[in-house]
Amino acid sequence: MKKKLTVLVMAVALLCTLLSGCKSMPDEMAAAVTMFKDQVTRITDQTAEAGELLEKAQSVLSSNKPVSDVTTTSKLQSAMDTVKEKVKFEIPKRPPSLNAINEKVEELKGIDFTSYLDQLKDATQGVVDSQEDYEMNDTLVTQENGVWGVYEDGKLTDYTGLAQNEYGTWYVKDGKVDFTYSGSYDFAGKTFNVVTGEVKA
Repeated sequence: MKKKLTVLVMAVALLCTLLSGCKSMPDEMAAAVTMFKDQVTRITDQTAEAGELLEKAQSVLSSNKPVSDVTTTSKLQSAMDTVKEKVKFEIPKRPPSLNAINEKVEELKGIDFTSYLDQLKDATQGVVDSQEDYEMNDTLVTQENGVWGVYEDGKLTDYTGLAQNEYGTWYVKDGKVDFTYSGSYDFAGKTFNVVTGEVKA
């Protein structure tokens, strides 16, 4: 009787082990599949972001606005070429086995385009800053009919940014010097301190 009971207990224990093993395997597989999908989504999102950044960069270059530092445009073109060359991804098929999925996940973890995207963002902003810097130094504030602003052919422009004259550098909004504004203002890659419309050191 005791021997039968021992055999029965062992059989139950073995059955429980088998059942728990069968249960954990699908759980492991589900977790691996989720990780696989997450990595594919991450890399796909980066490639989509690359396309958007390339469009923005091309728009900045094709604006043909003058820049204060011509090297910024060549840096941007180089960054664009690098992204076009490096940021490529073909969505893989999900492997059939657990081990193969885990191996593919590790392989996908090694694919990261962040540095290329960051370089493109920085290069694009560098051109924008250089354009604004040129604009600030080339845009003249004058007075007509008692109104200080940026004029073209005797009419106020819609320019918003910083502009200069012999009296200093001024914050211009919609063509007019905004003498009511005091505070910080980001322009040409720098933060300026504006007091009643005038940039102060």
